[in-house]
Amino acid sequence: MEPEAALDLTTVKLVEELAANAWAPFVVQAYGAWRLRATFGITKRANSAWTVGPLPGGDWRGNVESFYRRRGLAPCFYISDATPSGVTSALAEAGYEPLYPGYFMIGSVRETLERTAADDRFAPVYAENADDRWIADFIRLEGFEPARAPAYAHIFGAIGPVRTFLRLVDADGALVGLATGVAERGWVGVSNVIVAPDRRRQGVAAQLLRALAAWAEREGASRLWLQVVESNEPAIALYRKVGFDILSRFHYRQAR
Repeated sequence: MEPEAALDLTTVKLVEELAANAWAPFVVQAYGAWRLRATFGITKRANSAWTVGPLPGGDWRGNVESFYRRRGLAPCFYISDATPSGVTSALAEAGYEPLYPGYFMIGSVRETLERTAADDRFAPVYAENADDRWIADFIRLEGFEPARAPAYAHIFGAIGPVRTFLRLVDADGALVGLATGVAERGWVGVSNVIVAPDRRRQGVAAQLLRALAAWAEREGASRLWLQVVESNEPAIALYRKVGFDILSRFHYRQAR
């Protein structure tokens, strides 16, 4: 799938910054405009060099590699349409492997609400913090190892902007899905959209998006953003259906 005509680079850079703020690493070190992030090796987003902004001076690749190797992590770079020219080709020449190509998609809060009718089979439950139960359900639904819980507790707990951790439940109070929203500067980032395996193909994902859009409206936001891997065609189709369009591309480059 090819991305649509991108918005101006100013919007791309803004959404990239919002996304970086919405996923808090355990260690973050400024390197010029770049950010070096590390969180026990859990998730690429929290363990990669964010390369949005001018190229740092000096041996940028060597300095980034030193940061990660000192922590026992494979050097990894987050690459986007706002990454300086030449970085991707330099990493490719150095043998860095591309991983997890995806898209940023953006949409309108109002349009998402208009395109998703309320379904009274389900009810949203919002919480400002991800408690142990929310994290345990998140790990279980994702199929992750329980040992990841401390890393996610840090990532979710350290998010600076306004956030909500959504549970969608049925009439009996049973969990049918989870999602996270992070509000900043008139935008809400949508992430961790997960549907319980036995509730798939029942419209749960659309109701999670509607619930986050309703929360965004209450927070005074008018725009939504999210990230999705390009191979997840069913999710992309759903996001398009509720009004999202592709803004830009991203991927990771990791040392072999």
